[in-house]
Amino acid sequence: MHLKYVVFLQKLFLLIILFTYSQQSFADCTNESSECSAIGQWHLSVALGAGVITNPLEGGENIPLVVVPYIHYYGEQFFIENNVIGYSFYQTENVILSAIGQLNREKSFFIDRKVSQLFIPNMSESTIARPGFTPQDEPINKNQINKRKWAVDGGIQLNWFLANNFDIEAQVLHDINNVYQGLNAHLGLHKLLTFKRLAHTRFKLSAGAKWQSKALTDYYYGLDESDNVDPKSFYQANSALNPYVSFNIQHKINHSWQAKLTVKKEFIDSNLTDSPLFDENNITSAFIGVVYAF
Repeated sequence: MHLKYVVFLQKLFLLIILFTYSQQSFADCTNESSECSAIGQWHLSVALGAGVITNPLEGGENIPLVVVPYIHYYGEQFFIENNVIGYSFYQTENVILSAIGQLNREKSFFIDRKVSQLFIPNMSESTIARPGFTPQDEPINKNQINKRKWAVDGGIQLNWFLANNFDIEAQVLHDINNVYQGLNAHLGLHKLLTFKRLAHTRFKLSAGAKWQSKALTDYYYGLDESDNVDPKSFYQANSALNPYVSFNIQHKINHSWQAKLTVKKEFIDSNLTDSPLFDENNITSAFIGVVYAF
């Protein structure tokens, strides 16, 4: 395959991964939702609009969201949702227990400009050093260090549907390709709101937290002799707990089109932000636009 097509596919896959982690799923099947996906059919849709995912790392560029594809398939037990592949081995009316696999998000923050830009104009980077820093105290640019690898996570996911349009999602995952050799977990609470006067509009409020083991955080955000940095900048990361909140609005225009607004804020644990690699203590995701379903 020609190199330019390989790079294009890398760009496309990266945005799918980032958008998956920053957005709520379209496949929320509740008694009051008309947007359940038909079983056994592939579903392709494209989001068009304006959005961004901020990159908290020193030297990391924010990721604009302009054109982003979604790919869904839901069988009786097997499903694909963007970068997530799963198999539901226990299902009741209120509880679904699944085995899932997905790419870990952390590597995406280390992707350089050549891979991360898709449908996006070039944005210049400042080369002016921050005043007041001596060389050994200066933050470490993510492009200076040893390359981090993609990790593939696998584990268990629980979806529990409660009364009054509440649902809980919990995950416990381990990297199955032994990149960081650790664990991560996620717990999220979602509340769906619908109003009779806004029959075609759904509001979703979400809150939760993402936990990362010391092995994961230290692999991606720790610094040691392999990174070719001043020993004074060496850093050993500990386990981290990142809480988040998000707000989502979807308005059905017709059979094929929806309007969408999403805002999400993730607050990064100080065990991570104390690393010289970090420039910000949060990740903000926002998108406004339309979604077309083929």
